[in-house]
Amino acid sequence: MAEVTYPDTFRCAQWTPYRIAVDMGLLRTEMEGGGARQRRLYRTMPHRFQLEFVMMTVELGAWQRWVNANAYDFFTMARLESFYSGELGEISSAHSIRFIGDLEIDNPTYGWVRVKVPAELDPRQQALYGPNTPPNNWLIAGTPPAPSTDHVIAGTPAAPSLPLVSAGTPARPAAII
Repeated sequence: MAEVTYPDTFRCAQWTPYRIAVDMGLLRTEMEGGGARQRRLYRTMPHRFQLEFVMMTVELGAWQRWVNANAYDFFTMARLESFYSGELGEISSAHSIRFIGDLEIDNPTYGWVRVKVPAELDPRQQALYGPNTPPNNWLIAGTPPAPSTDHVIAGTPAAPSLPLVSAGTPARPAAII
């Protein structure tokens, strides 16, 4: 399936007002004696955005048609702000999001509309920023014809592979390690 990207021809989400709610997944239990106990429910913190788009009324038809067809599944929006853009040292960066609520449309002035919509961050968002630190678990595909025991011997394989290197991480890896 091809990666869906928010079209460059459409208006970007407004910088202000801009709200993000981050669910920290904290379960806290007060104790009668001693300090409260707390634990995290999950490692990937769900993010919810409240986005606003301001556009000319004549642009609304094409924009809403694209939203109805694509925005309720995950798609990439080029410029949003969050923890992830800060990790890159950027003000804004690409985010994989999907709309999760109704479109609220009002008319601030003649010929223009303001569209408000809630969105959520893809739980796989961290995968857009390259590989994670390996957990020292080995993933081995297949069985070599002459497996080594406890050491590796460098050399030329009997059947070398083609001179083709495909480096990098796919935009949507099958698994996050």
